[in-house]
Amino acid sequence: MKKYFPQLLVIALFGSTLLGGLVGCAGSKEAEVTDEGPATLSEQRARGGNLSREGLTPELADLNGDDTPDQWVLRDDQGRLVRVERDLSFNGQVDLWQHYNEGEEVIEEEMDLDLDGRIDMVTFYEKGKVARRKLTMGFDGSFPIEKFYDSEERLLRVERDEDGDGRPNVWEYYENGERVRIGWDTTGDGQPDTFDQL
Repeated sequence: MKKYFPQLLVIALFGSTLLGGLVGCAGSKEAEVTDEGPATLSEQRARGGNLSREGLTPELADLNGDDTPDQWVLRDDQGRLVRVERDLSFNGQVDLWQHYNEGEEVIEEEMDLDLDGRIDMVTFYEKGKVARRKLTMGFDGSFPIEKFYDSEERLLRVERDEDGDGRPNVWEYYENGERVRIGWDTTGDGQPDTFDQL
């Protein structure tokens, strides 16, 4: 990861909370023309296979006051919130995508943490709270680390695919924020069969 990864990770973990109130806030303005915004990753990945803005109305916002839009709130023809895109690094490229359901609740968030043009973290929400998070460590498009959270967003379990076969082979279990147990799959069946209590 590049040298600015730690700072951007802070933004990643708190960006939704800090910037969430900016959706539709003062300073937003309706696009006079269809705005394609900065480069997106539509060719590489997209929820439902599509990050197109076709048929959606963008509302633009300038979050850092440099007279350049860095947030796009995308609504359908009925005014329903569909997606929010943000340029958190202010470098002219979208690095956060939030997807919403029909009730306008955030259900998924994707982030390019190190600004290399690839998604590094995908967060899944249930009732507005983080339920699961997938992380990548390389450049092959896989997400070998998956974290699971309870209804209060407390970490419950981390699953790791350390041999790259697409299935977890290491499990970490947490209680009250502390790792209490580790499990390994020693038989290759995708299930933990050996445990260490910490």
